[in-house]
Amino acid sequence: MMHNDRTWCLTPVESAADLARKLTEMTWCCCTAFVIDRYRWLNDATSPDGGKEYAVLLHNESDGSFLQIESITFSWCRYDEPLRYIEQTLRGEDDRNEWTRLVQPTLQTAAEHGRCPHCA
Repeated sequence: MMHNDRTWCLTPVESAADLARKLTEMTWCCCTAFVIDRYRWLNDATSPDGGKEYAVLLHNESDGSFLQIESITFSWCRYDEPLRYIEQTLRGEDDRNEWTRLVQPTLQTAAEHGRCPHCA
């Protein structure tokens, strides 16, 4: 997660397949974040027209903390490859690796977030 000063708006997704389509077929505002179960995918791009870089976080529900467990660039991926990454994450295969680090993102619901400079 490169952007400590960014606030992300959480968007629930229903499945790994749904998220894979969203990450490969659409362009999103820099404040977009997706949530499935305990995992968050935060848009970590440097600009709206930059690479589709996403920080993958694991939410520890017992204490509210977040671990960044991966950072993935989806710009050059087709649907099948991101789907495999997402399914691997949801199975917990990435929960601990050499990239894991504690992070403190600012996350909001759509109602809380409203509009920000990244949404414009």
